[in-house]
Amino acid sequence: MLRMLFLSALIAGVVAVSTSLVTPAEAARCTRAPLSDIAFGKEETIKQALSKLDDYAKRIAKERGWPSDNLARSRETSECEVFLNLGPFGTEYKCLVTATYCVR
Repeated sequence: MLRMLFLSALIAGVVAVSTSLVTPAEAARCTRAPLSDIAFGKEETIKQALSKLDDYAKRIAKERGWPSDNLARSRETSECEVFLNLGPFGTEYKCLVTATYCVR
């Protein structure tokens, strides 16, 4: 009985995962874009990197022949580390921002 329950749960999980996967045609219209930037203040560095990342994604879309005005950005991830600590003058951060862009 326990084996049958486990097997049915396993089959249900496989079916759920296989139906939620991205098709190759959809994957061909998406790209993962990373960009790093260095600036003073962590929030400002992330903000600048996101702005530059959008411009970079539009350039990638143009190179691939995609309509660059119709890109959807996924939730981005950001990782920051101290690049240069100048004590009382402030701290520079190096942040890597990554997001997936897809044509709508």
